[in-house]
Amino acid sequence: MTNGEDGIMENWIGIDIGGTDMKFAVFNREAEIVRHGSVPTPQGDAGVRIPEAVEAVLASLLGRYPNSSGVGISTAGVVHPDSGEIVFSGPTLPGYRGTNLKRVVEDRFGLPANVLNDVNAAAQGERWKGAARGVDHFFCVTIGTGIGGALFSEGKLVLGPHFRAGEIGHSLYEKGSGTTYEQRASMSALLRRAADELPGFSGSGRELFARAGEGDAACRRLLDGWTEEIARGLAEIVLLADPEVIVVGGGVSEQKELLLEPIRGHLSAYLPEGFCRTSLKPAELGNRAALYGVIYPYFIREMERSNDGAQLG
Repeated sequence: MTNGEDGIMENWIGIDIGGTDMKFAVFNREAEIVRHGSVPTPQGDAGVRIPEAVEAVLASLLGRYPNSSGVGISTAGVVHPDSGEIVFSGPTLPGYRGTNLKRVVEDRFGLPANVLNDVNAAAQGERWKGAARGVDHFFCVTIGTGIGGALFSEGKLVLGPHFRAGEIGHSLYEKGSGTTYEQRASMSALLRRAADELPGFSGSGRELFARAGEGDAACRRLLDGWTEEIARGLAEIVLLADPEVIVVGGGVSEQKELLLEPIRGHLSAYLPEGFCRTSLKPAELGNRAALYGVIYPYFIREMERSNDGAQLG
C-alpha cells in the first residue's frame, strides 16, 4: 500500500497557527510529511476567524486524506492541556481567549484533536526530531514577533499549575523604559531599532545579518546590542533552570553560529565566571518544528498500539 492522496494508509494532520501564515502538514505512519503548505492567517476577530480558517483547511485536507485519524494544532496563547481552551492571549489576538479549537475539530469532523501552545509544540518537535534529540532537560526559546519559551525536565514538558511555565518573553521588565525582554530582544524589536538607526532601512533580519557580514559597521553595532539583550534573558534561564541545552528557534535561528557566537560572548558577562555549563544550539526543524510537535502524541500512541499488537500476536 502507498500513502498519498488516495488516503489508503493512516495519516495525521498538523496545523500551526502563526501571526502571518497558518501552516499545515499531513504526516504518514513513518512521521514523514506527505503534504505541506500554508494559507494566510485571518486578521481581526481571532475567536471567530481562526476557527473558521482551521475548519476550511481541515475540510480541504480530509477530502484528499480521508483516513486521517488525528489532528494536532499549535497556536499562540496559553492553552489548557486537557480541554484545549485558550485561557489567556495577548492583544495581538483580539477575542481569542475562550476559543476552543479542540472542540471545534472534534464536533465538526469527529476526529481527536491535540492543541498546544506554539512554543511548547516547537520544543516537542525539536526533542523528537531536532536539536534536542536525546536531551531530557532543556529550554527552547523562539525569537520572532515576540519571544516564547518552553521547558523540558526529565523528558517531560513542564507546564506549571496554571500552564504558564516558560513565558520568558514577559520577564526582565524595566521600569524606566516600560519594556519587557521580548520588547527589547525580539526580531520585532531589532527591526524597529534598525528603522530608527539606519537611514532608509526597511528590510529583514536576514538583510541585517548579510550587511553585517559584508562589513557594515552600523549593522554590526546594532546586532551586537541586540544579541546582548538576548544573552541577558538566556542568562536568567541558565540561573533558574540549569538546562543541558538551550535551543534557539524562530526564523532567526537560520543564522546559526552568526547568531549564537555573539550571544555566547555576551552570556559570560551576566553569569559568574565559570558558572555556565549549558550549551546553545540552533533549532533544526525551522518552521516545521511545531507541526512535528503537535502530531508527536499520536505517533507515539500508534507505535505503542502496534507494538502491543505484535506482542499479543
